[in-house]
Amino acid sequence: MDLNGFTRYRAYFYRVSANYSSAGEWQGTIDIRKQRSDGVVEALLSHKNVPGSFPSEDLARVAAGAYARVIIDEEKFSDG
Repeated sequence: MDLNGFTRYRAYFYRVSANYSSAGEWQGTIDIRKQRSDGVVEALLSHKNVPGSFPSEDLARVAAGAYARVIIDEEKFSDG
């Protein structure tokens, strides 16, 4: 698994994206990965939606980045 496009934070990597909804607002999403000592990359979260919606793509991306860092800080990687 490739980590291009991911940002390193602590011992993890995250990537943010934003999608425009039919309701006319932006929704942020995140992916979180961890690279093991043997070089294998594990997907911990994929395409997890960020709570809330935003009036611009930039705000959705900023919120997604902050949300990813909170999840990493708290180590809450379940999709639940």
